Amino acid sequence: MKIIKWLNDHFEEYVLSILLALIACVMMLQVIMRYVFNSSLSWAEELSRYAFIWSAFLSIGYTIKEKTILKVDTFIGILPKTLKKIARILVVCVNIAFFVFLFINSIPVVEKIMLSKQISPAMGVPMYTIYGATVVGFLLAAIRSLQDAIKVVREFSEK
Repeated sequence: MKIIKWLNDHFEEYVLSILLALIACVMMLQVIMRYVFNSSLSWAEELSRYAFIWSAFLSIGYTIKEKTILKVDTFIGILPKTLKKIARILVVCVNIAFFVFLFINSIPVVEKIMLSKQISPAMGVPMYTIYGATVVGFLLAAIRSLQDAIKVVREFSEK
């Protein structure tokens, strides 16, 4: 149970930190190789791009968890208190539906890439591992949206 709580609290931030450090190190190595040794690495740009893609999709769930996701709540702010509650619950439900929809529709895309046996040109990595970022990212976003919905409902039931 402690492992699940730790993963719930820290999973995205640790993975995102590792990906950011990886991007920085690989790009620094590429600059050193290019300007000091006059030779570049064929895989550095590709690895950085794929790490960035993974970080972009994983960060969706993290921003929902941290309540830093971009949103426009001006309309909700001018509503009366009772309508605010309904509007917040409605917004959270739309978020869940949206991310579940994206999650479900990203699976066939990854399956098609998997069946095509496409690999990346420089590193030879199966492309489904890169496209898999959509599945994982949208699943995490749906889970974080569901957790947010539970918090919103609890807040309103306590008041």
